[in-house]
Amino acid sequence: MPITIIIVDLVGLLLAIAGFLLAFRQEDVRRWWAAMRRQTLGAALRPLTNDDPARYVLRIAGVMICAFGIVIALLFTLAHFTLRSSG
Repeated sequence: MPITIIIVDLVGLLLAIAGFLLAFRQEDVRRWWAAMRRQTLGAALRPLTNDDPARYVLRIAGVMICAFGIVIALLFTLAHFTLRSSG
């Protein structure tokens, strides 16, 4: 398997993991963002309620990034194996 396939699959895997974390582990992501900005955890973390628009934005963006990572890795790998077997 060529190194480009492995690299694209790893990038797809990283995108899928990042998207999953954005969509379903929002408190952890917000804690990491606060740590990267070197803010105190109490000031940076307001509890996300169901009415908070940030929850929906993170969920939608996370699912889209996760789906993109899965699709790009699968399509690139399947295209490689299809082209290799046909010619």
